[in-house]
Amino acid sequence: MRKSVLALVGVAVVIVIAGFIISRRNNSSPSPGEMVSRTNPGPEARDSTNKGPTLPQHPKPPYRPSEPSPFTNPVIPSPPNQNLITNWEERLDAILTAQDKSDPDKAKELIEMFPNLSPEAQEEIAHHISNLTPDENYAPLGRFLTNSTLPEAVLDVFTEDVLNRPNSVKLPLLLDLARDPQHPKASEAKDILELFLEEDYGNDWTKWQAKLDQWLKDNPD
Repeated sequence: MRKSVLALVGVAVVIVIAGFIISRRNNSSPSPGEMVSRTNPGPEARDSTNKGPTLPQHPKPPYRPSEPSPFTNPVIPSPPNQNLITNWEERLDAILTAQDKSDPDKAKELIEMFPNLSPEAQEEIAHHISNLTPDENYAPLGRFLTNSTLPEAVLDVFTEDVLNRPNSVKLPLLLDLARDPQHPKASEAKDILELFLEEDYGNDWTKWQAKLDQWLKDNPD
C-alpha cells in the first residue's frame, strides 16, 4: 500500500515538472510573425544596414568673384595721350598749301605734330615728312626710324625713305637698327649691311662699326 502511494506521488511530480518545462518553452519561442520579421528584414532595415556613414552636410559658401593675387603684377594700361591732335587732316592741308613756307619749314611743323598723332595719322604724316625733308636735315627722321616703339607700318615708311638716302646717311642708321634686337627692322637692316660691306660679323658690333667706317672712306658719296 505504501509503495503504491509513493509511486503516485512520483508520477505527480514528474507531471508538474513536465508542465513547467513546456510552459517555459512556449513563453520563449517566437511567434510565426516574429520568425518572418527576423529572417526577412523590411526595406527600411536593409537600407539602414547597407548605407555608409552619413557625412555632415555643410552649406555652400556664397559665390564671390575671384580677386587678383597680391603677388601678381597687374597690367596697368598706358594713359591716353591727352594732347592727341584730332583735326590733323585740316592742319596738314593748311601746312602743305602754305605759300610762304619752304619745304624744310613745312617738314619741321609736321615733325612737331608727329608725337601727338594717332598711329594712322602718323603713317600718313610720315610720307609727307619724308618727301619734304632734305638729306642735310635728316636727323629728326633718323630718330623716328630708330624708335622701336613706333607702329611697324610707320617704321616701314621711314625705312623705305632711308634706303633712298646717300650712303653716309643710310648705312650708319642701318647699323643702329641692326644693333637693336627689339627693333622690328633689325634683321632687315643687318641683311642690307651684309650686301654693302660683304661681311658678316654676327653680333660683334665693334667690327661692324670699324668695317663701316672704312667702307665709307673708300666709297664717299
